[in-house]
Amino acid sequence: MTVAATRQRTTAEWITFAASSVVLAAVVGLLLLQTGRADDPASPTVRVDAGAIEPDGDRFRVPAEVRNTGDRAATNVEVSAELAASGDVETAEQTIDFLGGDETVTLVFLFTEDPADGELTIAVTSFTDP
Repeated sequence: MTVAATRQRTTAEWITFAASSVVLAAVVGLLLLQTGRADDPASPTVRVDAGAIEPDGDRFRVPAEVRNTGDRAATNVEVSAELAASGDVETAEQTIDFLGGDETVTLVFLFTEDPADGELTIAVTSFTDP
């Protein structure tokens, strides 16, 4: 009866084993991360920086940053702006055809009155899920 001799692993074999284990663990970790990731619905929001409002001839340019904070896309995002100043109310609307998840688009609204002299309201009024 012969007993098979056990041989020691070489350094190259241990390095190969360690590298393979790291790659396998990384793949399994990425798969777990992707399956556990929440798929948040579209959520467009709007932000206006008052310092970015500037005169443009006899009008005032009001940039508005629309951002989709969700993971899913939004389509037909309607953004409405209203400026109540000097007893008058000016309104404007714009539509963004497609706003991807975590995407930002800048819109510019034009008003004849200075927004600093009145009450400016800009909001996302509606959107659809594609």
